[in-house]
Amino acid sequence: MDDPLAEIIAAREAARQQHDPHVDVCFLATLSSTGRPEVRAISLRDIDAKGFGLLLNVTSPKWQQLCTHGQCSLHILWSSVRRQYRVYGRMEPMEQERLQQYWDRKGHGSRLLEHYYETFHPQSQPIASRDDLLQGIEDLKRRYPHRDTVPLAKTLRGVYLYPTEIDVWHGSPEDRLHHRRLFTRTDSGWSSSNSRF
Repeated sequence: MDDPLAEIIAAREAARQQHDPHVDVCFLATLSSTGRPEVRAISLRDIDAKGFGLLLNVTSPKWQQLCTHGQCSLHILWSSVRRQYRVYGRMEPMEQERLQQYWDRKGHGSRLLEHYYETFHPQSQPIASRDDLLQGIEDLKRRYPHRDTVPLAKTLRGVYLYPTEIDVWHGSPEDRLHHRRLFTRTDSGWSSSNSRF
């Protein structure tokens, strides 16, 4: 296949059919202010021609790191179908309508948590205790008692990782001769290197 995005979309559907627990997960790697690599699992939204859809909170360290360095990569692993992808590229803003669609899929608790970051404590920052977190969530529940009453959080951003390079890995556990291809985006589409192992 000469279109790595089309392959990834097909592999994801195959992984979903296999009930892969990581079908909606990817790993985002960024650089800290000191240049230390940092990786965390985040939700992988849709994949299409625009890239890999992600939701990020502007209060989070990963957002600050992206704004500072402008460099990141995604790692995707679906063991059920023996597929792995390393994705490099740049972040592009998501249109507001698409962000709203993602927000509409979020449950009550997830929406409240986004507002907790906005109202009480930035994401991933230390808090005094778990009781502080639970108390803040209870305060927000009183303010927004039902899912549909929770407005879109002002600190939530939708972005696409627009891929410029994708390393595709097909696992071969029987003989360990895994098949890899490196795809690079060009003006006319994608070019690929010879197979790598």
